[in-house]
Amino acid sequence: MKLSEICSVLEKYTLNSFTEKEVSGLTHDSRKVKKGYLFVAIKGHKSDGHDFVSMAREKGAIAVVAEKATDCVADIPQIIVSNTRRALSLLSEHFYDYPSSKMTIVGITGTNGKTTTSFLTKSVIEASGNKSGLIGTIHYQIGSRIIPANETTPESVDIQFYLSDMLNNNVKYAAVEVSSHALSQHRMDGVRFRSAIFTNLSAEHLDYHENIKKYREEKVKLVRGLDKDAFAVLNADHNTSKYFEKNTVAQIVWYGIKKESADVRAEIIDMSVEGTRFLLISPWGKTVVNLKLIGKHNVYNALAAAANGFCLGFDIEIIKKGLESLANIPGRLEKLEYGQEFDVFIDFAHTHHALQVVLNTLRSITAGRIILVFGCGGDRDRKKRAKMGHIAEKYSDLFWITNDNPRSEDPAGIINEIQKGIRGNSCYKVQQDRKVAIEEALSEAKKGDVVVIAGKGHERCQILKHTVIPFDDREVVKQVLSCSMAS
Repeated sequence: MKLSEICSVLEKYTLNSFTEKEVSGLTHDSRKVKKGYLFVAIKGHKSDGHDFVSMAREKGAIAVVAEKATDCVADIPQIIVSNTRRALSLLSEHFYDYPSSKMTIVGITGTNGKTTTSFLTKSVIEASGNKSGLIGTIHYQIGSRIIPANETTPESVDIQFYLSDMLNNNVKYAAVEVSSHALSQHRMDGVRFRSAIFTNLSAEHLDYHENIKKYREEKVKLVRGLDKDAFAVLNADHNTSKYFEKNTVAQIVWYGIKKESADVRAEIIDMSVEGTRFLLISPWGKTVVNLKLIGKHNVYNALAAAANGFCLGFDIEIIKKGLESLANIPGRLEKLEYGQEFDVFIDFAHTHHALQVVLNTLRSITAGRIILVFGCGGDRDRKKRAKMGHIAEKYSDLFWITNDNPRSEDPAGIINEIQKGIRGNSCYKVQQDRKVAIEEALSEAKKGDVVVIAGKGHERCQILKHTVIPFDDREVVKQVLSCSMAS
């Protein structure tokens, strides 16, 4: 593609030292630049791409898109724009020939439930006989190919590449988790959604968004960008959904449990550690769903996926099949069994609201004690730490406070902030070594108890200052319980 052609989609720009060039690739990462590439300099949280334009030039970049001119690359074209993130989104969509316009893309946003809802949505699509791609927190999936995820929603150029790759592999549906960061940073500007699901909203990422109102404003951009032929699938039992309704021209489909006015709703029949059975009620019919996932919060996630399925034209039997086919989701109330007499669950809950939901869910189906291991990540919203300590005290019988991903912070300082939320003489222990904390919690558990290891879920590493070490809660549990069963 010619440089002049790819730049024609930019809204406003200034050209310096322009000569026509053939663009063979596009990237914002100077480490990925190859000969013939167009390099887009983005100012990130930790580094500024403008500091790497010289490196990009040396590696073969034939032009640079930037927010300011740079003398060190004066010998190649510089395209100066006001916002390189927005520019990257427009350039990427055009370079990859608008893949989302040729697909059915479902966007899922909200504080909690995005990952589970995306997996359920994918399962419903596949029950219809169609292939579905996935872009989300746990991984990105194109057909049978799985790519580890570095972030919930990747940069715009990567999203367009993945969608294009899906099309090339005859995958014409995709479930995409849409984070507030992605919406704030224009990563989704070049994606055209057929439907958008809103799960719920509670305080998260306030270190980035400052307050919950600004956080909500980023989230609502997903439905605000829908056209009148698209669908907004909204949680009827969540007050914020009314704000989403007011900010979209899309067709609204409501789901919920509490309100009988919801288009798609559920009557829960029973719940256990084996799953949840509920009656799915909709204008398209009724059916009993035997969901393998646990808890009322997962009924909401299933309803969201079901409502979206109806929007896409699938019948109720296909939706039932899709919901029932999903056995588990990595790190989302994932049950681990190694012959022990108690239950062990791994969950990604890393906010006070998510932790409360998980503990409440397990309390309702547990005869014995709830034993919890958790921590809080460093370099993230500090306001939630004391709240998580309070939730641990209120909803568990015994808990360990340990490391999560302390990153650049002092682990002891994080733990101290968690302890500020503990108001009574609770039965808890502090153990910075996460592996030891898990071992101690498992050794304490007896028949009928439930052990919950929260915060990291599917993650397979731990971030300590400048070091990343392999660490998987599931592997630790497996080692401890396997040795225990053998002895």
